[in-house]
Amino acid sequence: MEIELWQYATVFLLIGFSGFIDSIAGGGGLISVPTYLALGMPAELILGTNKCVSSTGTTFAVYRYIRNRTILWKTVVYAIVAALVGSAIGASLSTYLSRSIIFILLLAIIPILFILQAKYMRSQVAKPELTQQQIVFRATLSGLLLGGYDGIFGPGTGTFLLLAFMIFLQMNTREASANARIVNYASNVSAFIYFLIQGQIFWPVALVAIAGSICGNWLGSGLVINNAEKVVVPVFRFVLTLLMLKCGYDLFLV
Repeated sequence: MEIELWQYATVFLLIGFSGFIDSIAGGGGLISVPTYLALGMPAELILGTNKCVSSTGTTFAVYRYIRNRTILWKTVVYAIVAALVGSAIGASLSTYLSRSIIFILLLAIIPILFILQAKYMRSQVAKPELTQQQIVFRATLSGLLLGGYDGIFGPGTGTFLLLAFMIFLQMNTREASANARIVNYASNVSAFIYFLIQGQIFWPVALVAIAGSICGNWLGSGLVINNAEKVVVPVFRFVLTLLMLKCGYDLFLV
């Protein structure tokens, strides 16, 4: 597979944009995977390359969030463990579920998510504090269910985590964006290690894409840290719109 210089430049820019979107509201795969497809990359290497690139780029976003003490470890650790378990369960069930049913369900759910976003992603008001038992239960359930979705289908997992953390764990926009990233990051890294061992990464493209992803994640995480209230909501809506279009298109092709 021969790749020209302009194609490398395009990959750098589009994957950089993907990392930028992903670090703010998740959903970067909705941009990166079509980019690899358009490039003509072998189908069996796309998923592994995507996990490699997104995991590497997200490392820098996660580093910034940790350094700025945005991660609520006493809450998010339960979601991380549950998401890893849920992802494994979801992956084992994926062969038994029709993709067309998943597309239809998402097309029905996404408008509801827009309504929930309008209700919960507004200026924060005072809320009663959650007990430790409530935190453990809600974080575990969110991680398990959305980790399962990630294993079965995947696109938009980080976006759904963001909203779940705001609704069920009462995080503000900045906290929800950062903590959703680290939960999704944990499941992505485990998948990346698997694909690395299997040799399913196309390194000539991955190296350029990694550079773009690092730049995008660095810029996006900086905006979340400094100005979350203004950037997370529009990016969240953009990702949901992309996901809705993807589901509609894929359903048409099924």
